[in-house]
Amino acid sequence: MKEHDEKADSTQAAEPLEINNRHRALMRRLIKGWSLSDACADLGFSISRASLVSNSPLFIAEMEKMRGELDDRVIDGEVEKLEISDPTRNLLSDTATKAALTLRGALDDGNVQVRVSAAKDILDRTGYAKEDKIKAKVLVEPSQSLINVLSRVAKETVGATAHE
Repeated sequence: MKEHDEKADSTQAAEPLEINNRHRALMRRLIKGWSLSDACADLGFSISRASLVSNSPLFIAEMEKMRGELDDRVIDGEVEKLEISDPTRNLLSDTATKAALTLRGALDDGNVQVRVSAAKDILDRTGYAKEDKIKAKVLVEPSQSLINVLSRVAKETVGATAHE
C-alpha cells in the first residue's frame, strides 16, 4: 500500500477528516471478517467510497484502536472468569454432571412418582416448565370519548331494531 504522502492530491482530499458512526459500523463489520462488498451492501456505501475511507490513515488507525479495545475486553472477560473462586460454586459445578446423570437415571426408577418428579425437574431445567397462570381483577375505566362512541352505537342499534 502506498504511503499517505504518495497518494494523489484528489485522493487525499476525498479521505475523511474524522471518523463518524457509519465509518465505525464499517469497521465493526470488517473486524468481524465481512468482505468490503458485503459491508457496503449492508450499510449502503458505494464500494469506491468505502475503499477510499477504509484505506485512509485515519480509518486504519481507528480500526486498530477498535481491535485493541475488543482484544482488551476479551482478555478482561477471560481474566474475570479465572478470578471467580467461589468454593461452593466450584464444588457444585464439579458435581453438576453427576447430578444430571442421577436425575436422568431416576426416569427409569420403579416408582412412578419418582419418575414423574424427575421428568418435571428435567423439563423445568431445560426450559419446558409449565407456565404459571395469574388471575387478576382489573378495573377498566373508559374515557369519556369511548363512552360517547358506545352511547351512539347503542342508540343506532336500538333505532335499527325499532325499524325492523
